[in-house]
Amino acid sequence: MKLAFDPQISRLQLTAENDEKSAGQDAALKRLCQDFEALLINSMFQQMRKTIPTDGYLEHDMSMDFFEEIMDMEVASKMSRQGGFGLAQRLYEDFQKKPGSE
Repeated sequence: MKLAFDPQISRLQLTAENDEKSAGQDAALKRLCQDFEALLINSMFQQMRKTIPTDGYLEHDMSMDFFEEIMDMEVASKMSRQGGFGLAQRLYEDFQKKPGSE
């Protein structure tokens, strides 16, 4: 049994593996930027919610606070994934630039 080694195939496999790794790193970087933007949006929601009076028709208890906190986190995350304020995209583009390419 004779095994043949084709360097062209090996090079193509390495290139494909590097492309997959690079795509995975790009996706992780984009997700990280979106998470950061979501954190800032959530912080903004928390500060805005503090300005709303709590007296009214409904009791404001611990479960209501928990619900509002979870809702704010989800809305902030959804906003960030759909473009948000554009901060995540800007950060992603800035991190994609190679050092010294400016």
